[in-house]
This record gives sequence, C-alpha cells and structure tokens, in this order.
Amino acid sequence: MRTIVIAGASGFVGQHMKRHFESSGWRVLTIGRSASDGVWSDQSSLVRALNGADAVVNLAGKSVNCRFTKANVKELIRSRVETTQAIGEAIGLCKIPPLVWINASGASIYREEVTSPNTEDSPTDGAGTMAEVARLWERAFFESPTPDTRKAALRITLVLGRNGGVFPIFKTLVKLGQGGRQGSGEQMMSWIHVDDLCSAMLWIINQNSIGAIVNAAAPSPMSNADFMSDFRKATHVKVGLPAPELLIRIGTGIIGADSELVLRGMDVVPHALAKSGFTFQFPSLQSALADLLN
Repeated sequence: MRTIVIAGASGFVGQHMKRHFESSGWRVLTIGRSASDGVWSDQSSLVRALNGADAVVNLAGKSVNCRFTKANVKELIRSRVETTQAIGEAIGLCKIPPLVWINASGASIYREEVTSPNTEDSPTDGAGTMAEVARLWERAFFESPTPDTRKAALRITLVLGRNGGVFPIFKTLVKLGQGGRQGSGEQMMSWIHVDDLCSAMLWIINQNSIGAIVNAAAPSPMSNADFMSDFRKATHVKVGLPAPELLIRIGTGIIGADSELVLRGMDVVPHALAKSGFTFQFPSLQSALADLLN
C-alpha cells in the first residue's frame, strides 16, 4: 500500500483529498498544527511521518478569507513559507525521502491583464497581495534542497466543491437574486472542480514527465459575467442583480474579506496537465455545476 502525507488536511481541499486517496487504496497520514491533524509538533515527528512515504502534499497556510491588513498578510506568508521550509528540512533528514513533493501555490502569481491565457511558462510578476504570497511560497519550495524528491508547485485557481471554497458563496448569492456580474464583469475567472484537483494530484504523482510547475485549472476560463450567467442558468434563477465595485469593497470589508479576491481577474489554462494526457472529468463550468447542484 502506498503512503501519502498531507499537510493542511483539515481544510476543505485537504479533507476531500484525504477521502479521494483513501478510496484509491492509499494509506493517508495527516500533519498539522493541531493534535487532531497528526504529527507536527517537532522535527523528529515530521521526519518519521515523511520517511519512506511515496508522496507528500503541502496545503498548509492561513485562510485567504481575511482582510489584507499588515498583520494578516504577514501571517499569510509566514504560515506558508515556514511550513514549506519545515517540510523541506525534514525531507533532507529522511533516510528514505518521499518520491514526490507537491506544494500548493496560487494562480494569482500571473499577470491579470493578458492577451491570451497564462500557461506555466507565463511571467510571474502579477500584482496584488496574493501574487506576492505565491512568489514567496514558491521561492521557499524550490530553494529547499531535496535532490532525491521530485517537486511540483501546483498553482491552484478557484476550487469548486459542495462543502467549501467559493461554491456555496456563489450559490447563496444567486439564490438571493444577487448573482449578477461583479464589478465590471470583464475580469476573467479560472476554476477547477475539487474532484479534478484531487485527480490531478494523483496524476502528477504517477507521471514523472510532468514539469515543476503545474496549473490547476479547468481548460475553460471565462469572464465573471459569463460565469455568473451560467450559474444562474444552472440554478434556474432568471434575475441576478449586478454588484458595483464600490459595493463589493464595502461588502467584503463588512464580512472581513478582501475585495481583491473578487475583483482581480485570473486567466489560466492547464497546459502541463493537458500535454501529459490528463483528462478532466469536469472541463466546463456547465458540467461542474451539473454535478455540484445535483
């Protein structure tokens, strides 16, 4: 039985991933800051968990659902960078290091204004808080010396799933008649069904040919206006009031989030996955919504 270690398994994606790998016949070990997440309290415990494992996936980090104050941004960075460095150091101490290390990153690392969708080869000088967080996260990942462990940074877009992420929020907005375009509606949105995200992780582990950077995005980015339109059609809601930029800035401030998460565009395609032969179960938003709303 193959073994995978998941850091940050208590979150929405981590919980889904744990079930996905267990159903695929894997032994899953989880590590985190709390006792319920398994070993993480000291380096020796981390080394024991990683030694001999087939793969490790790091999803750990403070939730981005917060205001981007100085203190929160510092914690967004610290929680990602320090966890990544700790895993790298522990791998270096393993007698039998993991074969593969997948580290989460963010697709916000790319430029927002582009003439064609961002691939893994696109510039990574995107603007905004989350772009800088992603750059520092990846720097810590690739600077960790783990010569016997294959690495892949997974640049994740919006994750759609029934029980977490952005899907329940969009669903609620649409049902309340607030599912119109957000801001200008022209900003691009890239997304991935959580089942495809988990399948992509398993695929990367099994495919030695996949490069060090992998975009986790469905192959069909779309404008915010079209995204919300498809959402309304899928839920049989005819009316969706638009949300002007000022209203979004006020609303996100009230709920303790940052408007960047809504207004900043993300135009990303999964070139590396497609080139390697990966097949999406939910390649279009229509197919993803048909599953999630079923």
